[in-house]
Formats: sequence, structure tokens, C-alpha cells
Amino acid sequence: MTFAALLETAALGSVAFFASAVTDPDVVLSSRYVAYIKQLINADFLNTAKGLILVASFLVIILITCKNSVKAIVIYWITRFGVGIETYFGEILLNGFLRLPYQWHLTCNSADLVNSVQWRTYLGRGFFEPCLKIFNNILMVTIMLTVLFVIQPVVSVLIFIVLGSSAYFIYAVIKRQLDRIATVAKDYHLAINKEITMAVHGIKDVKISQKENTFVLKFIKKAVPFAKILGIQNFYSGSPVLILETIGFVMLCLSICIMLVWGKTSTAYATGTMALLAVTAWKALPAVNQILGSITSARNALPYISNEIDYFTLIEADKSIKQNTTKQPLGFSKTIKFNNIGFSYQDNTREVIHDLSFEIEKGQTIGIIGTSGAGKSTLVDLLIGLLAPVKGTIQIDDQILTSELLAQWLKITGYVSQSPYIYDGTLAENVAFGMDQADIDREQVRKCCTMASMDDFINDLPDNIDSSIGERGIKLSGGQQQRVAIARALYSKPEVLIFDEATSSLDTKSEKAIQKTIYSFKGKQTLIIIAHRLTTVEDCDKVIWLEKGRIKMIGKPENVLKVYNNSDTNALNFVNTPALNKKL
Repeated sequence: MTFAALLETAALGSVAFFASAVTDPDVVLSSRYVAYIKQLINADFLNTAKGLILVASFLVIILITCKNSVKAIVIYWITRFGVGIETYFGEILLNGFLRLPYQWHLTCNSADLVNSVQWRTYLGRGFFEPCLKIFNNILMVTIMLTVLFVIQPVVSVLIFIVLGSSAYFIYAVIKRQLDRIATVAKDYHLAINKEITMAVHGIKDVKISQKENTFVLKFIKKAVPFAKILGIQNFYSGSPVLILETIGFVMLCLSICIMLVWGKTSTAYATGTMALLAVTAWKALPAVNQILGSITSARNALPYISNEIDYFTLIEADKSIKQNTTKQPLGFSKTIKFNNIGFSYQDNTREVIHDLSFEIEKGQTIGIIGTSGAGKSTLVDLLIGLLAPVKGTIQIDDQILTSELLAQWLKITGYVSQSPYIYDGTLAENVAFGMDQADIDREQVRKCCTMASMDDFINDLPDNIDSSIGERGIKLSGGQQQRVAIARALYSKPEVLIFDEATSSLDTKSEKAIQKTIYSFKGKQTLIIIAHRLTTVEDCDKVIWLEKGRIKMIGKPENVLKVYNNSDTNALNFVNTPALNKKL
């Protein structure tokens, strides 16, 4: 940057030298600077006006070319640095968000998290890049004013005092307004993004309820004042540039007039000085304006950065907790035990799971039933490890399932939800979820698809497993999407398969087909089936009946389902008996 600033100043000086040489070459030839150059290079052609002009022209061409080349490189590296900062902090945020506990995500708005990662631009191009530009421009202006001071000390001091005090006064007046406006703009920006996210993600419900106009109006209600706020923000941001430019050129004209009218200067000297002042103003004023603009940009980015800092603090706190853990080997050859498990969500002191105690033997097929709100899904989340018990322990064989063992536990666990996440990619990419195309084990994908009974429709796809299935699996039926989810769960070769109401949203025919597929794994893996329809668990080895977060009954399917069907489950009260804690 220093070299670029020196070249900028030298180029400006060459322009002033060229103007003087063209205006009055004889005066320039007789100056001590040209005499020194003659002695240095011993050039006879500098004794003529033509030679002088040729040298001046060549000097301008060389210096301007070098200056612009170096400046282009500086701009490239400043931008690259800013984007590099964005990439670095974006990686930290995304990695941190994905690794934060699942329960934390339950309390957060997804649009806020997406915006937070997207706002990395305010850290890079919004803050760090402007800071580098401020440093670069201050350096350039300082060097130019130093050279100007050597040539015209009175004029340069006057310009520095007037422009410096004007810039300080202008910025002091507007900075409070800019801070306030930046905060308001950030809030409107976030609100608009939320409205768009809600409308797009809920497009089916929007169309069914005919609420298109409602969402458009909600968007307009926030977008119109946002536009006004941005207009005011740009007004305050742009005003210093216009004011300083006016003041600068007034000072330039007054300086030249004073030199010509009241000063005793030659035309060549006045012309050269005028050219020097003109090109200095031409470069210095935009630089000063850019300094103010960069300061404004950095201040506008502060509300967004403040939001990011809060997330960084949260991520680092969570990271520091996990750094104290040690890896332990995990094996599953015997049982999964729930020992007096209790759980409540962070925003609710009321327990949703109460003193659950039971065992699941390896290779068993277990059904879990209960009315809505009974705690079935929470129980599954605890079993998977997405949620941690408030009290009690979960044991895999003889080891308590802790955060340091979670990664190993998840490697041997497959999960199929009621509404699986299908993204816009190929069938193979959705089965090998999260893997790059080049890293996908295609044979394993085909094997899992066969195990999930997908061959009947895969063969009808245009590109087999490489066929695109559309966003949210739009090109597949509900049953086919569930089969994709089953194949995905099988891809990692799990020892435990969990089906969380995987057939509840399917028609009867599709449900029976999926049930057949599920039970094809019986005896091969440990199966845990959360059921909405009781027919789904009829062939299980054991059934657990949950009621209000407690175990109501455990036993053979025929026994549990008989009592369940003959009872008003909403009116039944929990009866705590030691028999419920027996081994399944």
C-alpha cells in the first residue's frame, strides 16, 4: 500500500511537471531540478524544449501505467482479503450452528440463522475491507499532502486545516444519525427476510388458504419503510462527499487566484502549481470522500456485527465445553437401558418425560404407542442423542451415553422420520445424504435401494439412481419418499433402526408396503417403531405404551393393544408398578 501511495504521488507530480513543460519550457529548462537531472543522466536532448516535453510525456506514461497496475493489484488483494474474512467467519458460524445442541435449534428461528451466515458479508466487505481502504487512502493523502507541503507549504497547510476541520465537523454531525438508521435498517432487513422465508417454505399452505395477497402485503408493509430508511441512510452517507468536493475546489480556485493576482510567480510555475493542486484535489478529494464513505460503511455494518458477535460467543462457549471431553470406544452387543429418565425443555420447567425405565435387547423389535403429546417423539430424540436427559441415564451395554460417545452412537443408528428431508438433487445424493458426488459408494446406494424395496420405481426413472427427484422430492410419491428415507438410514450400515411414525401420512396401500419393508429387517437389526396406527406394531416383540410422558404398560403386542383398544386413553391414570421396570 505504501508503494502504491508513493507511485500515486509521483504520477501526480509528473502531470504537474508535464503541464509546466508544455506551458513555458524555457523556465523549466532553467530550473535547478532539470539541471540536476541533466547532471545525473548526462542527456543533451534535455537542452531543448522538444526534448523536455518528450521526457515529461514519457515520464507521465510510465508512472501512470505503473501506478494503475499497482493500484489494481492492491484493489484485488483488499477485495480478496475481505472475501477471505467472509469465508472464514462464515465457516465458523455454519460449523458452529450445525454443532450446537439440537434443543437449542428448537428455540431458534431458522431465518435468523440463515441471515446470520449470510451477514458474513458485513464482516468482510462491510467492515474489514472498508478499514483497509481507510488505511490505504489515509496513507495516500498523507504522502500527497507532504509533497504538496514541500512545494507550497502555506497553501497545503490552509487546505489541510479547512478540509480536515470540515470533514471532522461533518462526520461528527451525521455519525449519530447513521448509527440509529443502521440499527433500524438491520431490523427491517431481518423482518423482510423472515416474511419471504415463511411465504416460500409454506407455499402449499399459502395457496390452499389463498393467502398470497396477505403475504405480499406483509412484505410491502416492511419493504416500503425499509426503502425510505435506505434512502435516508444514503443521503447522510453521500452528503459529506458532495460538501467536501465543493469546499475543495473552492479552495483550489482561491489558491490559484491568490498566486496569480497577489503573488509574484511565473506563468510556468503557476501553471505547474495549479496542475499539481488540481491533480492533488482530483485524487485527494475522492480519497477523503472514500475514507468517510468507508467509515460510514463500517458503522452501518456494526449492528450486524453485534448480532454476529453474540452468536460467536455462544459457539465458543459451547466449543469450550466440548473440548474437555475424551473419546471412548462404544460397542453395542447387549442392551439399551433407560434408567429413570426425566426430561423437560429449556423454556418449560414441566417435565414431558417422567422416570422412564426399560431395556431393549439387541436384535429386538420394539413398538412405542401413545396418544399425541404422550412423549413418543421426545423419547426417540433422547434415544438418538439429540436431546440429553435432565435426570437419569441412557446406557449402551455398560456405558452411559454421553456427549463424547454420541458421534459413535449415531454412526450405528439409522433414523426414518414421518416427514423426511428430501433436497433438490439426485436419488443417489439423497440416499448418501451430505456426501459429495465423487465420494458416494454407488454400489452401497443400489444395495440400500434394493433393501428398501425401491427397485420397482428406480428402474422407471430416466437416469436410474442419478435421476433428479426435485426439491422436497416433488417428483416422488409419499411412499417413495419414505423408501428413500429408509435407504438413507441403511446407507451407514446401522445396528439400530428407528422409525418415527414413518407410515402415519401414507395411504393404506403405501402403509402396508412400507410396513412390509420395515419388518424385513426384523432379527437383522434392532428395530424401534413409533406408531400412529396400531397395526404397525402388531408384529413387534414388545410394545411400550406411553401416557403423559410415563410408561403405562409394557408387554406383548396382543396384550398391550387389547388393553389400549378397550380403554379411554385420555382418561386413564398412570399406575406405577415395579413390574413396569422389568426387562423387555
